[in-house]
Amino acid sequence: MRAAISRLLGAAVVAGALAVSLSACSGDSAQSDGTTSTQPQSVATDATPTKTGSTVSQNSNAPAVPGPSLPPATSIPESKRLPDLGGTRCDTVNGPDGTLHVVILGDGSIDCAVAMKIAKEYAPMIATGKAQQVHGWDCGPSQTRGVLSRCIMGTDTIAFSIE
Repeated sequence: MRAAISRLLGAAVVAGALAVSLSACSGDSAQSDGTTSTQPQSVATDATPTKTGSTVSQNSNAPAVPGPSLPPATSIPESKRLPDLGGTRCDTVNGPDGTLHVVILGDGSIDCAVAMKIAKEYAPMIATGKAQQVHGWDCGPSQTRGVLSRCIMGTDTIAFSIE
C-alpha cells in the first residue's frame, strides 16, 4: 500500500513539474485584456556589437558612481615625517622596494656625478643587507630613520633615502 501511494505521489510531482515547464516554454503570455499572445516579447536594449560577434549592453540610464572625494593632505603627523637630511639632493636609483633618493651628506667635497656613479653600482647590492666596498666607499645599512642605506668615505656620506 505504501509503495502504491509513493508511486502515485511521485507521478503527481512529475506531472506538475512537466506542466509548469511546458507552459513556460510555450511562448504564450497573458495580455492585460485577458487574451493570450503567441508572439515572443522583445526586450529593448542598447547593444553594441563587438569584434567577436557578441554584443555588449550599454545602459545610458545607469548613473555613474564617483569614487571617494578626499581632501588633500595638509599636514603629516610628526610620527610619520622623515627627517630632513639637509644635504645635496641628486637623482634617484632603483632600490629593493622602489625608488631611492640619493643625497650627499657631509662637507660636500663630492658632487652628484660622483655620488650617482657610486649609487648606481651599490643600489643592486642594497638588498643583501651586508656591508659592501664600492670604489673605496664603505656601504651598508643605515641606522638613520628614513635612510635605508649609506656609503661613507672620510667625511662624506651618500645616503639612500626612502622619502
